[in-house]
Amino acid sequence: MPTVVLLCHGDFPRRKASLEALRMADHLVCCDGAIMELERFGERLPDAIVGDLDSIPAPLRKRHARLLHREAEQETNDLSKALRFCRRHYPRCTLLILGATGKREDHTLGNLAILADQENAELWTDYGRFIPCRGQCAFPVSPGDQLSVIAPSPRTPVSLEGVRWPLRQQPLERWWQGTLNEATESSLRLECPADQPVLLYLPWPEAAVKTPLPVPRDLPWKRVHFCGAGGVGVSGLAHLLLDAGVEVSGSDAVDSPYLEALKSRGARITVGLATEALPGSSLLVYSSAIPAGHPEREAARRLGIPQCRRGEFLARLATRFRHVVAVAGSHGKTTTTAMIAHLLRQAGKNPGYLIGGMPVGEKRNAAWGDGNFLVTEVDESDRSQELMLPQDSLILNVDDDHSWAIGGPQGLQECFRRLARQSLRVHAWDSPLLRSLLEGHDNARWLPDPLPQDALPSLKFPGLHNRRNAYAATALLQLPPFSLTREELQKGLDSFPGVERRLQLLAAAKPGRFLYEDYAHHPTELAACLEALRERHPTAPLTVIFQPHRPERLLRYGRRFAEILAAQCRQVVVMAPFMAWEKEAPEASPHALLQELRDLAPRLSAQVFDRPPREFLPALLEMWREQADAPESVFLLVGAGDIGTLSKLAKNSLAP
Repeated sequence: MPTVVLLCHGDFPRRKASLEALRMADHLVCCDGAIMELERFGERLPDAIVGDLDSIPAPLRKRHARLLHREAEQETNDLSKALRFCRRHYPRCTLLILGATGKREDHTLGNLAILADQENAELWTDYGRFIPCRGQCAFPVSPGDQLSVIAPSPRTPVSLEGVRWPLRQQPLERWWQGTLNEATESSLRLECPADQPVLLYLPWPEAAVKTPLPVPRDLPWKRVHFCGAGGVGVSGLAHLLLDAGVEVSGSDAVDSPYLEALKSRGARITVGLATEALPGSSLLVYSSAIPAGHPEREAARRLGIPQCRRGEFLARLATRFRHVVAVAGSHGKTTTTAMIAHLLRQAGKNPGYLIGGMPVGEKRNAAWGDGNFLVTEVDESDRSQELMLPQDSLILNVDDDHSWAIGGPQGLQECFRRLARQSLRVHAWDSPLLRSLLEGHDNARWLPDPLPQDALPSLKFPGLHNRRNAYAATALLQLPPFSLTREELQKGLDSFPGVERRLQLLAAAKPGRFLYEDYAHHPTELAACLEALRERHPTAPLTVIFQPHRPERLLRYGRRFAEILAAQCRQVVVMAPFMAWEKEAPEASPHALLQELRDLAPRLSAQVFDRPPREFLPALLEMWREQADAPESVFLLVGAGDIGTLSKLAKNSLAP
């Protein structure tokens, strides 16, 4: 079938495929404003120039007089006029539209609504392809291709199969209008009402970061319910909505300071089930710990309330900010995110931020700010970082953590590769692994590795890993649009308080007893934590109470944990693994780690405590008292699970 290329305006796509289509089209029609750029292109003149012709300079009007077709109706836009012309003169041709994104937001949305009503038409922009769909449609794709479905008419129910996140009669006014979904098969199956056509958006691979539609700043939800609201990530999202004026309800199984902070701001929070709070909610957001059969999720299904995961909801909110900074990595992203947010705030900016931990001295870990910047850590553990479209991504490291849950080492690496590909700029340490992951990225910025010691910023807390993260944060913030000076950055670092549970001092007593806690739950993190402690206490005897986080890590890293602890400690207590939402795994035994410790260091004092961590408090206090006369001794509670409960109890018991 012959092809007509319709050139909408001067910013026609400059991709090779688009230019080749322009050269090879059977017919070429351009809206009046496009003729000037087409002349500069210089490789082909149109068969017709359509529009009111007012924007064409007089010399060009005279030169191309025989090509001019005046369409002066003011109630229709240029695309409508050109489409009417094409259908009249080339009725049996396939139509390929180049451009049409418009100079204003209302132009773009109007053009897309017009396109949705076309048949045998397709729109190409520098973002990607827009294909009108109505009724039942199927499209060939490749697994891994990204896509989105966009409804110019609100509340259009759409079903989509062959993708990672299928849609089933989903009203699209509540669905993402960016690059959210991913093909998992070689064909997409889409269904929508014949009288409510939609657009299938397929971005070019190198342009996935670009948001194809202007996103309204006003949030579309009146009230959002959070299931698992006591989690640090979910509670942070709730704070963002409260800042934006959205009503919040939520629940969690146990009370916590995170829930109390939400209650104090007027959120309707329940400890236990809160199904009675669901009616009237626009959306339910749930944490990864909440299964599909949870009573609140079941109730939401019965009420027709849409649901989405925490990471997906973060990606939706992020589109409301003008500039998004995503901090990624297997280790260090919480502290680095907190550091970047703190530096911007100290420099007089008002950023939005979402931190996966509580900054020391703060009462919440998230804020909306002024809507300009959003600084957020993103999560590889459930691959939800692949939903983000950041302007800047900072990838701190890629280590073998979470890989067992997301497709092995290849799945983990692809997760970071995808985030980088969707970022306008990506910042990473210059290592062989990261070089291979980011190969071909047009705007990768490399942090020199190794760094000379005099290049590392100074901090008031120890640890080479912290200084490296500070270097990465300050390197990013010296670039536009942040443009902070080195003096501003160092002043901000001097006042950075750190993050709770990251080598945080809980108690100290004379002559030299210190109790710390740390969130480390991977061998790399444990080694960095102990090395930082040794900077501050080079020769002090060290007692570590360690809780492995999830059985999988104990099975995978037991030997490495043992080697690190045996090399640094005088005494070790191993807790039973924190299960999170996993089932019991008898083979993941703390006694196996104990045996590894005894094999490596026969003189090391080591024991297992396989009851809840809170029950270890009397033994910990007794160990603390036994060191009352020692010149110096250091205790460390370490792990990401409910050992945090023991930390709180110990801090309260040892408070002066």
